Amino acid sequence: MVCFSNDKEKKEAETISVLTNGSVDGLLVSIAKETFEKGEFTHFKNLIQNNVPLVLFDRTHHSLACDKVTVGDVGAGYKATKYLLNTGCKRIGILTTPKHINVGTERLQGYEKALLEFGHTIKESYIIRVREEADIRTQIEKLFLQDIDAVFAVNEIYAAVAIRIAKEKNMQIPEELSVIGFTDGLISEYSSPSISTVVQHGFTMGKQAAEMLIQQIETNNPNKKPQTKVISSDLKIRESSKS
Repeated sequence: MVCFSNDKEKKEAETISVLTNGSVDGLLVSIAKETFEKGEFTHFKNLIQNNVPLVLFDRTHHSLACDKVTVGDVGAGYKATKYLLNTGCKRIGILTTPKHINVGTERLQGYEKALLEFGHTIKESYIIRVREEADIRTQIEKLFLQDIDAVFAVNEIYAAVAIRIAKEKNMQIPEELSVIGFTDGLISEYSSPSISTVVQHGFTMGKQAAEMLIQQIETNNPNKKPQTKVISSDLKIRESSKS
């Protein structure tokens, strides 16, 4: 069964409670954003204490001792930012998530690592932490009040919004502004210009997570040590960034 929390902690906890009431043999979960915000992981800790087969993927948390499959988010942020630096960009802004969302935080760490390696200082005004409950466009527009020549966005929606704003300001892409997004979905492929992106190999992540869960269910070993598999990412360069 496939269930959606709509990124709400309460719905996530209620759904897990219903599913584990004899309906399923195990769970694959990408943690809801609100769960991170509240820091409320009791429903997951109860599953682990009761030896319910559980694999977390994509959005995970270090406090939960269970199997996990993640993207190397720090490395992904580093690769994207380093590419922009290598193509001559010097004033790179980042559109990321609030601090409590681990994937955005780790991609920001990679961004900062690349900048420091190239001798740049970290400029706080270039870091826009987008809150999705507020107007996304208004928040992203703040970045364009500054003299930037590149944007790294931690998802493809933020990247697409950035490109729209840049075009409205008559900025030439990628000559005046390079943009790299994250997650190689339909938005990235069919935007105009098409968006360069970090490919996170979601199919591979899902396959690995399912294999780990099936192994847990079949072996039924409560003493097995949790393991984490990290899926490396790649860059797909399209029209929105310099080649």
